Amino acid sequence: MTYTPHTDAELQEMLDAVGLESLSELFANVPEEIRMSRPLNIPARRTETEILRQFSSFASRNRAHTQRPNFLGAGCYHRFVPAAVDYLASRGEFNTAYTPYQPEVSQGTLQAIFEYQSMICRLTGMEISNASMYEGATALAEAVLMTYGVKPHGNKVAISAAVHPEYRSVLETYVRHHALELVNIPVLDGRTDLTELKRHTDDETIAVVMQSPNFFGLIEDGKAIAQSIGQSSSDAAGDNKERPFLIAVVDPISLAILKPPGEYGADIAVGEGQQLGNPMSYGGPSFGFFATRMQHVRKVPGRIVGETKDRDGKRGYVLTFQTREQHIRREKATSNICTNQGLCCLRGAMYLALLGEAGVQAVASSSARKAHYAYKRLTAIAGTESTFGRGFFNEFALRLPLPAAIVYERLDNAGIGGGLDLGRYYPEYDHDMLFSFTELTTLEEIEQLATTLEQVCQLTSAPLLKEPQGVKEAARA
Repeated sequence: MTYTPHTDAELQEMLDAVGLESLSELFANVPEEIRMSRPLNIPARRTETEILRQFSSFASRNRAHTQRPNFLGAGCYHRFVPAAVDYLASRGEFNTAYTPYQPEVSQGTLQAIFEYQSMICRLTGMEISNASMYEGATALAEAVLMTYGVKPHGNKVAISAAVHPEYRSVLETYVRHHALELVNIPVLDGRTDLTELKRHTDDETIAVVMQSPNFFGLIEDGKAIAQSIGQSSSDAAGDNKERPFLIAVVDPISLAILKPPGEYGADIAVGEGQQLGNPMSYGGPSFGFFATRMQHVRKVPGRIVGETKDRDGKRGYVLTFQTREQHIRREKATSNICTNQGLCCLRGAMYLALLGEAGVQAVASSSARKAHYAYKRLTAIAGTESTFGRGFFNEFALRLPLPAAIVYERLDNAGIGGGLDLGRYYPEYDHDMLFSFTELTTLEEIEQLATTLEQVCQLTSAPLLKEPQGVKEAARA
């Protein structure tokens, strides 16, 4: 059985129920000589993260220690997941639930989705959310297709080169057989070049796609981007049909301390929900979130759960919109996306509910503080410099004296998971590494990274440890 402690108020309530004044009266039949007269010798209470870290250290005494500092992010992040999320999500009524094709008998599933939608709306500052999508990349692709169905004319989509490269790759696949033209907007010092954005935006542009914080970790000026494409405070709700839609790819944790896209004029907000209560698990499964304005509700892909009342006036939940061709006439279908990621987005809702507004803000603030501390520590190493400067959330790029692929291998040999080699996606940044920091990153791990990286940078010719065969060839490639 699990142990659930009781509050003083709960203890008093139970004593009152049995007509006793104190716990000592409850144990009156136990002989005095065998009662413990001193407090239990247990340590002071600790947070869940501290307890798990302590037990991990105990476990490391019995086997090879597999935990190591990890600074790889770029869209998938190592964040703390409360044990309650794992416990609750594993319950049979959640874990075995399927798509509610018979919604009238799936009230629990529908309510969970409705609560999830409400939380996503609050995070993003949008008016409606669907029941989730496969992951962040497909959420973006579906957002672009939605604008194509809403806009009366035009076929160009301007997308910043600072949007996640894998998201752009998925989008290219989606639009390959549509009459859509993707126009890449270059970056200037790591952020979307507003001059180039204005130059490439015309009457045929139906949407502009930005990401903030972007792939380089930098916070974009969403308001300036909105204004550059003709957005103004008077049409912030999206009622100007002449200007392009603004699609914002956002980090859900960052929205606890950064301005949400709904406030700076975005029409659609999408993103990856893995950080909300889901483990990294080698990249999946996870869920994508999709939120927009109420006026576009009939064009939203997937499904939307609504709240209503039955004939007796009791609250109930329904599938208000189902826009897949399986449910409606084919010519009216907005998307053929088959399902929402029910269990994964439920974990996201549980995570947000357990932490609450203050908790998510604390997670975001801790991540940002540790990233900025690490920035100061790593940029002080001789031979390194900041690639783009400040203005980041919890990730930043660092320029190294060696190819990033080689530095990663050397850090790996030293027992450290390094950051992302930006040359993998941007050949011009083959000496740059993107480092990520979360609330789970400790100051000791940052110091370990700094010390080891300093050794790596000092040995620009000789390897720090045995270098795997083919690393230099891979770096050159």
